[in-house]
Amino acid sequence: MSSESIGRILPVHGASERFAKLRKLAVTAGPLVALELLFFIGPLAIMFMIATMEMQSLVLIPNYGIDNFVSVFAEYVNRVAFTNTVTIAVSTTVTAAIVAYPIAYYIARFGGAHKNQLLILVMVPFWTNYIVRIYGWKIILGSQGVVNSGLMALGVINEPIGWLINTKFSLWLGLTYLWLPFMILPLYSSLEKIDRSIIEAAYDLGASRTSVFRHVIFPMSLSGLVGGSIFVFIFSMGAYIVPAMLGGGELFVGTRIAYEFGIGGDWPMGAAIGSVLVLLVGGTLWALIGYVDMEEMF
Repeated sequence: MSSESIGRILPVHGASERFAKLRKLAVTAGPLVALELLFFIGPLAIMFMIATMEMQSLVLIPNYGIDNFVSVFAEYVNRVAFTNTVTIAVSTTVTAAIVAYPIAYYIARFGGAHKNQLLILVMVPFWTNYIVRIYGWKIILGSQGVVNSGLMALGVINEPIGWLINTKFSLWLGLTYLWLPFMILPLYSSLEKIDRSIIEAAYDLGASRTSVFRHVIFPMSLSGLVGGSIFVFIFSMGAYIVPAMLGGGELFVGTRIAYEFGIGGDWPMGAAIGSVLVLLVGGTLWALIGYVDMEEMF
């Protein structure tokens, strides 16, 4: 057989192999792709479609356009809602990271035989409905709550502190408390996987505790920190219960969407706000996902 004939056969053979691999992939991943389309892509597509429509007398009118998306950025209440949401979500993420890191580090490094019990304590709040837990904060932070009553009994204050409840502070506190375990668990997972011989080698070479943390422990736990930050930030951005129960009317994206789909009676505007939120969160996830291996986090 001539070299020219072989050159004609090899590409065909390679193409058939690629086709076989694609067919095998389609058979294997087909059900998963179908489920993704049905339960994820499909609802998102419907939401984006509704966002381009109009609503008159509680009836969707298929007059497609981008006016609702323009209004998301043009209307003052929407701009304030997104500003508040991003600010509080970032603050919650930073606070959760600061609080969670020493907890995760202690469990991973010094937990010993009690690691499982300590992790169970971290997960205990999941055993109670989070609405009940957030309502507990209303009792703690209210004008007649535990904090104000205790401070007044001690003579520290003469009247209840007003900014403890129904403010951005209570929003930040409630979200931090609610999502803190989602920061602790990924951090613990990454810290637990650090080879202790590397740390011991750094100490043997004369590194101080600060240097070991800065140059060994922290860089090797960055995957868990980024993963936990992704969880806390995304959950905070899409929160509704906490702003509704502790926000006291503070403008928040979740409550704005609920208003438009409820009392406001403007589904396309609610869908447009939700679509912008999805794009914003999706962009953040896309930017951070390269710094974390999701398979290695848990």
